[in-house]
Amino acid sequence: MISSMTGFGIGMAAGSGWRAEVTLRTLNNRFLSVRVRSLSDRPQVQVQVEEEIKRAFKRGEIGVQISLERGTGAEEQAVFSLETIERYLTGLRQVVEQFTLSDQPTLSDLIAVGALQQANNDEDDPAPTIDEALQQAIAATRAARAKEGEHLAAEIEGILSRISSLTAQVEERLPEVQRELRVRMQEKIASLAVEVDPARMEMEIALVVERYDVQEEIARLQGHINRARSLLASSDPVGKELDFLSQEMLREVNTLGSKSRDLAINGHVIDMKLAVNAFKEQVQNVE
Repeated sequence: MISSMTGFGIGMAAGSGWRAEVTLRTLNNRFLSVRVRSLSDRPQVQVQVEEEIKRAFKRGEIGVQISLERGTGAEEQAVFSLETIERYLTGLRQVVEQFTLSDQPTLSDLIAVGALQQANNDEDDPAPTIDEALQQAIAATRAARAKEGEHLAAEIEGILSRISSLTAQVEERLPEVQRELRVRMQEKIASLAVEVDPARMEMEIALVVERYDVQEEIARLQGHINRARSLLASSDPVGKELDFLSQEMLREVNTLGSKSRDLAINGHVIDMKLAVNAFKEQVQNVE
């Protein structure tokens, strides 16, 4: 089933001393455009977020809002590596004992030998928490887009049914139009009061009827309708192809209208143009 390009989703996660909330808002766009607000101080995480978004969506303007703050207990995390300090302190004490020194190691001694090194605490990295919230937001947004896609598919199917019905009415009218055209041609020739070879007259009438024949346009138009219906059942991004089909449909309808000399068919053509334009407007929302 098709998906819409409009959707909304929120994800929240806590862990590693962080709380993260990710909000996604998606709108229509011919291509894929990702805008991540915040995280300017963490460019690597921002790049990871953008890559995840690009894997999840194929079209649309994706706005990403990330709220990140320290969680409960974050202040208890060590700034310096206590294990490193312990190793240096043990080493200094061994030196004092070995050489029977009077003074015990002090904080200044530890700083002097470089014992105060920043803790390499993986749990302080907010990326896993952000990613967890992001995946929740992506899932919620995709569900919203899928739900909207169901409504879109029903709306588009209704429009296609309208176009198909009008096409059938035009096709049903064609034999009568051709008969009337043949009668008018015969009456016009008869009014000239000239001798005309019956075979030649029949040939000329056939040429005129063929000139205004729209069977090919009807067949191509019905083919486009069938293709559009098959795309509606696809789970792949099909919005661009549906948009292309809308242009091809309009081309066939315009050609049909330019060939027609029948008032009834011309009325159907006007309705068909309105329906095709409605189809084009709706497929702009399809991913």
